[in-house]
Amino acid sequence: MAANKKALITGISGMVGSHLAEYILKHSDWDIVGMIRWRSPLDNLSELIPQINTRHRITLDYADLRDSISIDNIIKKHRPDYVFHLAAQSYPKTSFDAPLDTLETNIQGTTRVLEALKRYSPDAIIHICSSSEVYGRVSQDQIPINESCNFHPASPYAISKVGTDLVGYIMLKLLV
Repeated sequence: MAANKKALITGISGMVGSHLAEYILKHSDWDIVGMIRWRSPLDNLSELIPQINTRHRITLDYADLRDSISIDNIIKKHRPDYVFHLAAQSYPKTSFDAPLDTLETNIQGTTRVLEALKRYSPDAIIHICSSSEVYGRVSQDQIPINESCNFHPASPYAISKVGTDLVGYIMLKLLV
């Protein structure tokens, strides 16, 4: 019998990641690997803790976007078919206090994930999560915002998400 497809969700303990995990478990037969940092709170995953504890279709594994070895290890170990890259330093206010950490985590972290995928899971289908923050303030005639709207980031966080988008765009073109 063929093994189930495997999805890696980076940032699974966040609000979006936890809801995505619940959705995948309900609407597919995929197995899920959730990437978390050792200090990640699990509050958003409370509904999934019984399944996580029994490893029924969902497991958690530790890695950090700022640590190339941990990223390589998790992708080499699990070789996902699908990747939902949601992990980030995602607080605009924090990005003003720690701009270099924000850029390192978001841009270089995304690069680390994509490089590891290129090595160990080159056929994975990859989704890189962005943010409406990349657009900044837009004029009324540009609402609703769509992909043809120009980037006007107004925080280090927004700049990091523009960088993440562009790294993803360039690196995914290189994978094809």
